[in-house]
Amino acid sequence: MEDMKENREMKAIIRILRFNPDIDEKPYYQDFELEFGSGTTILDCLINIKDNQEGSLTFRRSCRSGICGSCALRINHRAMLACKTQAMDVVRDGIVLVEPLVHLRTIKDLVVDLEPFYNTIEQVHPWLITDHTLKEKEEAGTVTQADVELLGSVDDCIFCGACYSDCNVIDVDRSFLGPSAIAKSFRFTVDPRDSAGDERIRQLVEQGLYKCPVDQECEIACPKGLSLRRDIIEYLRCGAVANEVGPMPAHKRLIMSVLDTGASVPVTTTQAVDEYPEYECDFHGIHELYIKKFEGEPVAEVVLFFGCIINRRQQDTAAAIINIFQHNNVAVHIPKKQVCCGSPFMRVGMRDAMKPFVTQNFEIFNTYAIHGVPHILTSCSGCNSTFRHDYPGLAREYGLDFDFEIFDVGEYMTMMEAEGNLRLEDLKPVNMRAMYHYPCHIRASELDESIYVDLINKIPGLELVQVPSSGLCCGGGGGVRAAYPDVSDKLSIRRMEVAKEEGVDGLLTNCPFCILSFERGLELMRESGEPMEFGIFDFYKVFSRAFGEEEDGVGGS
Repeated sequence: MEDMKENREMKAIIRILRFNPDIDEKPYYQDFELEFGSGTTILDCLINIKDNQEGSLTFRRSCRSGICGSCALRINHRAMLACKTQAMDVVRDGIVLVEPLVHLRTIKDLVVDLEPFYNTIEQVHPWLITDHTLKEKEEAGTVTQADVELLGSVDDCIFCGACYSDCNVIDVDRSFLGPSAIAKSFRFTVDPRDSAGDERIRQLVEQGLYKCPVDQECEIACPKGLSLRRDIIEYLRCGAVANEVGPMPAHKRLIMSVLDTGASVPVTTTQAVDEYPEYECDFHGIHELYIKKFEGEPVAEVVLFFGCIINRRQQDTAAAIINIFQHNNVAVHIPKKQVCCGSPFMRVGMRDAMKPFVTQNFEIFNTYAIHGVPHILTSCSGCNSTFRHDYPGLAREYGLDFDFEIFDVGEYMTMMEAEGNLRLEDLKPVNMRAMYHYPCHIRASELDESIYVDLINKIPGLELVQVPSSGLCCGGGGGVRAAYPDVSDKLSIRRMEVAKEEGVDGLLTNCPFCILSFERGLELMRESGEPMEFGIFDFYKVFSRAFGEEEDGVGGS
């Protein structure tokens, strides 16, 4: 079977965006039909086309080994290296779309002017800066093995420009340095031989370190797999806080709100955990809600952690989640003293201030786990990412037990379906034509968008419009919405405009941050006199509605 796979051949269209500024008024697509086999790369296809079909086709290439980065371009709307991309892996409906990198001027066809990208690298002074006023022995910093490992985490960057091309922020703010320049600054900031580390961090903050929505598009594009979000950007933000040049004033106000109220948003109406007093009880010292409206034994018991926004702003979403589980005979425990997961602290670099929140959540979750309810379900993608990726390290650091398991609600619903406990036969039609918005925090949890796409496709009457993944961001993550609302607003409006072009009723998503960002974008469009006839729909409310509940989608025209 393996030999058959290796020798497999197929025919496909290579659709290339072409443009010669000397003779063309605007870019145009040209199709080339090719037959290729396993092992054929996109670069092989381009060379074949140039040699046998169109000699004027222009592109860059050099090492053909993923080292030089010269063959970076966009394949199916994603930046990749042509020499590393297998043609068979990127055929979509018989077509492979090949385009030049964006954010850079096209010189000809797939060749772009990389000078603006290189200029961002120069802005961070990518060389060691030595203070010659220091004594020689003090000047020469001692490089430890840990330093070598830290420096090595970014040394693989080949300056291909893929991350610069796929950066959402650069789409709406060309003053932003971009991921590669930030990574290069990190390389010298953490070098003990460099004497300008503090100044480098200060300059980075001024140049937009906090503009990144940590959507990880750069990591997807990076052919070397650099961990730009957690290992570089969040590390530098912690350094900014340590050097008292970060976070931004808006972030400080946000953190003060969390410290004062226990949540990232203030209470404006009744919290979701306070809306069911008839279900209040005690669970081994935890004041909780225990909701079981159905007859008979539950098929499972879970703990619901709503997160700040759903608990305090989107109570209808909380009700929808409860309804979904009640309809499927799952009893839910909801601790009344839910506090912030700590994500705002992590994202803006104030990691040391989150310990009381982490400790309280661990105490609650471990109590449930040791008394037979180990499954903690989050309905907020930001909370899930924090619990899943940050809490294990914090548990080791703080000396805390980690006896529980973290699941995203959609992930748990998928597990229920696999076990035959999700009553899909009860789903009623929901007439809607929507596009799914894949939250970056769900991706950060390493959960594939197919989890939600598959669940959405189970709803009768709902037409899900899928387009090639564009990686567009809502602008709500990483503290951008608080500190740079203009950047956040431009990103959210652009995302909705792209979806609207597909003729859908609206975007369907499962992230409360995304919903807040999109709702704000719609409101801004209304205030500007250019209302967008578009809806923002909460996945949980739509699914609950399909089970016969009355909740409607959020947002609207």
